[in-house]
Amino acid sequence: MISHFLRGYVDGSLSTLGIVVGASSASSPIILAAAIGGTLANGIANTLSAISAVGAKQYKELRDVEKAMVGKELKDSELDQKIGRQTIFAGGADGLATIIGGAVPIMPYLFLSGLQAMSVSIGIVVITVFLIGMYIGKLSKRNILLSALKMAVFGLVVAAVVYFIQSVIVS
Repeated sequence: MISHFLRGYVDGSLSTLGIVVGASSASSPIILAAAIGGTLANGIANTLSAISAVGAKQYKELRDVEKAMVGKELKDSELDQKIGRQTIFAGGADGLATIIGGAVPIMPYLFLSGLQAMSVSIGIVVITVFLIGMYIGKLSKRNILLSALKMAVFGLVVAAVVYFIQSVIVS
């Protein structure tokens, strides 16, 4: 379940960072409205897609078990119910983490405005995904620093590409 949370958190923080950077020429209330709307929509979408994906995978495995048992149906069995609970939990974790991650780049806009808020948003997101990269590197027993730097670079690339696109469109 930690993987669902981390994936959702990174997705929420990077996609919402894209929204706040992409809308950076607007006023703070407009940026907040767009970012909050985007974060909630992304969270709901991630919840539903995770439920669909996890459920499809687990129910396919259940059907394979049924076939191996020469046609015994496991519908409404304890295993079937457990899969249902795990599917909902995984989807909820993914969606909630997306919303939590999405809140991170929004927060500076509650206290700051303009370039200062955008810079703080980028900094916070880069630091948090760097830390997640360290954790992923440790879990996977790979180079922790390289894993962390890759995640930080992803955050910086999102900000740079979206800022470039925004500046081209606005100018």
